[in-house]
Amino acid sequence: MLKSCISKFNKLLIAPYCDSAKLSYNCDILSQFLLIKPAEHKMEDKLDKLGIADDELENIKQAWIAEQKEYRSRIVEKDPKDWSNKFSYLGGLDISFIVGDDVNACACYVVIDTNLELVYKDTKMVKMTAPYVPGFLAFREAQFLIDLVEAQKTTRPEVTPHALLVDGNGVLHPRQCGIACHIGVATGLPAVGVAKNLHQIQEYGDQFTRENVRERFSILTQAGQHITLATTEGRILGAALKTSAESSNPVYVSVGSGLSLASALELVNKVSKYRVPEPTRQADMISREFLRQNHPTERQKQVKKQPGKKMIKEKSTNHMENL
Repeated sequence: MLKSCISKFNKLLIAPYCDSAKLSYNCDILSQFLLIKPAEHKMEDKLDKLGIADDELENIKQAWIAEQKEYRSRIVEKDPKDWSNKFSYLGGLDISFIVGDDVNACACYVVIDTNLELVYKDTKMVKMTAPYVPGFLAFREAQFLIDLVEAQKTTRPEVTPHALLVDGNGVLHPRQCGIACHIGVATGLPAVGVAKNLHQIQEYGDQFTRENVRERFSILTQAGQHITLATTEGRILGAALKTSAESSNPVYVSVGSGLSLASALELVNKVSKYRVPEPTRQADMISREFLRQNHPTERQKQVKKQPGKKMIKEKSTNHMENL
C-alpha cells in the first residue's frame, strides 16, 4: 500500500510540473501516511508508529529532490532590467506553531510601506500534512504562504510588494533550493531568504561551520557589513549580514529568486530596525500574537486570570491592532 502511494505521489507531484510555467504542491497523497500527531515530536517516532521504514522515507525524499531540481532550474539570481531597491511595498512571510504542537500553526503574510508601516496583513490557521525533514521545509510550509500571497494579489493587487522576505533560506541550502526559492518561483515575485540560524552545509566547505562564521563575523562593527558564504569551488550561496551595530548575531541572507544577492543584502539592511528585518519580524510578531489570543497555552490562560494583568493584556492587544 505504501509503495503504491509513493508511486502515485511521484506521478502526481513531479510529472505534471515538468512542463508547467507555475509550480505548486500537492501533499494530499502524503497526508495518508505522513500526518503528524501533536504529541509526537521525534521524526523517527512518527515514522516508526506509521510503519514507514528508512528506505521508504528515502523514496519520498527522492521525489522531493526531483521537484527541487525542477524549481532550481527556474531560479533567477540576477536583478531584472528595471530593478531598483527603491520600493513602495515589501512583503514578509512566517509561520508560528502552537506551543507543544508541531502540526497546527498560524501562517502570516504582511506588507509594509516605505515607512515600515503595515498596510496589509493576513493570518490563517494551517495544518501540516508532511513531517519536518531537514532540507525539505518547503514541502511542509511553502504552499500555505504561497496561498496567502496569491490571495493578496487577487483581493488587494494595489499593495503587491516589490519583493518578498521569507523566514527561511533561499539558495543557501544543500540543494540550493530552500523555501524562499519555492515561494519566489511559484508567486513570480522576487524573493529573499532571511534565516536566523545558520544552515550548516559542511559538505560545501569550512565557511559553513558556526565556528568559521563566528570568527569572521566578530570583526564586523557597522550595520550593513557582511561576510559571504561560499563553497570550496567559489560559488557564493549567501551572506551573514550585520543588521544593526549592536547585534552580535547575523541574519543569513540568500537569494530566493528574481534578484541578485547584492540587492537582497541592500534590501534587508534597509528595512532592519532590529536584528530581524521588519517584514519578517512583523509576520512573526503577528502570528505569535494571533496564537496567544486564539490558542493560548495553559500558562497564558493563567496569566489572563491573575489580578493586575488586565491592563498589560489590553496594551499588548492595542499595540497589535495599531501595527
